[in-house]
Amino acid sequence: MLTLFRGGPHVWLNNEDAKSVGLDDNDWIQMYNRNGVVVARTVVSHRIPRGVAFMYHVQERYINVPGSPITNQRGGTFNSPTRIHMKPTQMIGGYAQLSYGFNYYGPTGNQRDEQVVIRKLERDEVKWLEN
Repeated sequence: MLTLFRGGPHVWLNNEDAKSVGLDDNDWIQMYNRNGVVVARTVVSHRIPRGVAFMYHVQERYINVPGSPITNQRGGTFNSPTRIHMKPTQMIGGYAQLSYGFNYYGPTGNQRDEQVVIRKLERDEVKWLEN
C-alpha cells in the first residue's frame, strides 16, 4: 500500500501555481499556518484549480515523512493546519453521553478550508530525524 502513490503524504497543486513559486512534481514542501505544519511531496496537476492546495484525508504520518524545519518534529498530517468551527445546532440539548474534545469526537464542523503558506524544502532541509 505504501508504494501505490508516492509512499507518504502528498499535496496536489495547480501546475501554474507550482511554476510561479518554483515547485516541480514530487518536490518536498512545507505547508504551514498559525495552526500547524505539514511536510509532504507535491503532485503538480492541471486538474486542481488555481489558488487551491488539496491534501487527501488520512495519510500516514510516520512513514516516509521527514521532520519540519519549523517544529523539528515529524511533518504533521492533514489536520495540522486546520481548526474546528463547531456547528452550534448540533450542540443543542446538552446530552451527557457526548463529551467533545478538540479534533476528536463531536459535532461536525467546517475544518477543511484554511489558508496556508507553501514553501519548497531544499535538499539539505529534508531531515529524517533518525538520530
